[in-house]
Amino acid sequence: MSFIGYNCRGLGKHPTVRELRNVIKREAPSLLFVMETKIGGKRVEKLLNSLGFGGSFAVNSDGLSGGIGLFWKANMVVELKSFGSNHIDVLIKSMRNDEKPWRFTGFYGEPRKENRNLSWTLLRRLAHSLDYPWLCVGDYNETLFSSEHFSTSDRPKPQMRAFRECVEDCNLTDLGWTGLPFTWDNRQPEGSNVKARLDRGFGNDALYENFTVS
Repeated sequence: MSFIGYNCRGLGKHPTVRELRNVIKREAPSLLFVMETKIGGKRVEKLLNSLGFGGSFAVNSDGLSGGIGLFWKANMVVELKSFGSNHIDVLIKSMRNDEKPWRFTGFYGEPRKENRNLSWTLLRRLAHSLDYPWLCVGDYNETLFSSEHFSTSDRPKPQMRAFRECVEDCNLTDLGWTGLPFTWDNRQPEGSNVKARLDRGFGNDALYENFTVS
């Protein structure tokens, strides 16, 4: 089973939807979590058939800010456990009941640094709400280490420390990455350029014990 976390930066335009279809065709994910849709949840859910999925759930954006959605294949049994503007939390079961249920959370961290503590409070609450193998994927809007941030200015250490402490408290392990080391780029020239690894996946011990994670 494969999954994709995709930061759309707006899902209301045909070129963006077309690009997303190409990604899905190439990667064939079983789960797709989209962030920053910048449109209403019902509009996101209406993309269900055109994207080739069997089920969906989405949360409204706040005007042109935020908005998240989750899509899954028709052969998956997905039970919604909780949701909000920054997360969608579901329990996934096998249709044949021959596999252990597991949990998937699509997470979108607070964009404003002064609100980042709200993200870590939410993540800690989610970590202690259900006891299943857990995969948590999304854009956390923060880096764990200074090596994940490229800029002429250093990233504030207290911000990264707060994120690391949250991850440790939740007993989560980074799934790692391949390819480019940064997931976000402000696309500014030379000295104004900033890159960072803001998107990632985490798993708890039970996920690694019950599934092959790569």
